[in-house]
Amino acid sequence: MASDYKIAPGVNGKMEDNDLIQKERDRQIMEIVRHFLLTVVTFRQQYQNYKLGSLQFADLAKLVDDRGQSLLYALKELSHALYRRSSAIISEKEQIFDLTIGSIFHLAMKIREDLYQLEIYGPKYRALIEKGNYPPQQENLVRQFQGILSRAEKSFQEGMEEIAVLTKDVFRQFKELLFEYRENGLLIRFFLEETNLLQEVKGKDALKKLFRTLYGPDEAQPYRLAGESYFRSAFYNKAIQTFSQALEISPGDESLQFKINLSQGMEQFYAFDPLQALNFFEKCLSLAGKVEFLEIYRAMIGKVCQKIQEEIPGRRKSDQHRDLVKKAQSLQRQLEDLPPAASDIYPT
Repeated sequence: MASDYKIAPGVNGKMEDNDLIQKERDRQIMEIVRHFLLTVVTFRQQYQNYKLGSLQFADLAKLVDDRGQSLLYALKELSHALYRRSSAIISEKEQIFDLTIGSIFHLAMKIREDLYQLEIYGPKYRALIEKGNYPPQQENLVRQFQGILSRAEKSFQEGMEEIAVLTKDVFRQFKELLFEYRENGLLIRFFLEETNLLQEVKGKDALKKLFRTLYGPDEAQPYRLAGESYFRSAFYNKAIQTFSQALEISPGDESLQFKINLSQGMEQFYAFDPLQALNFFEKCLSLAGKVEFLEIYRAMIGKVCQKIQEEIPGRRKSDQHRDLVKKAQSLQRQLEDLPPAASDIYPT
């Protein structure tokens, strides 16, 4: 799942502070989008039941409740945390989105109370009226109760319709917000992994249409971003798959081929196949001068080469493993001979 967010090794074994802050913001945005889509799906289902006259109080628990376990409550809290309590600069679009979500939540809490009165107290009141044997001095209370239920029914109907309108409005805002978040690789990962949810909300070919809206003719870009996010999270197998999808769209892109080789090298190293890892790193070095060979990538390859030199000789003395160590030493020297890298920060 996209929220399983791990950190790949950095130059000094840790990410820059600013990068960590951005990663946390990206994660929060992804969670807001996930809860928003689930909320839209749930409300649509419940609105349809309402129109059919079959919506029950228990059904609302998934959408809104008084225990803080519902979708709308989680969405409201996530939105407030990022757009109200955060020290980051918040755009006007984000502020409006947050206000709308808050309004929908409070409207939903109100219709919940209205439906509770109609479903729990309504039948008891009607049974009392049918009997007609209440004391005369309580007649005024019975009439007041009738007014309360009548107002609850009207309030419930108006609330459902108002939430329906606000949901459509906020959905339009949501699509505009996504354009601002188009560089969020973690969010793109979520869309790739949750295509069915996206289609349930936005219809057939939703992913393709969304990517066209966000990236125009550059069809490979979302897969580049997702691949980079997987790589940074140390999900190397996923990175290989996603970079490969980008390469299919943009064949001949040497920077994508470099990242595939680098991801394969890391994947093979952690799969306890050091020779294959070094072979893939060798392919990376063959592309030096043609692609951006960042310091972070050099450090990762260098660390693997160093580990092979430190760990292999102490365990096995065969010619095969001496050759493996020599290969690691050779790659490390090649790394040292490369011209200085432009940056030690991951590309965005």
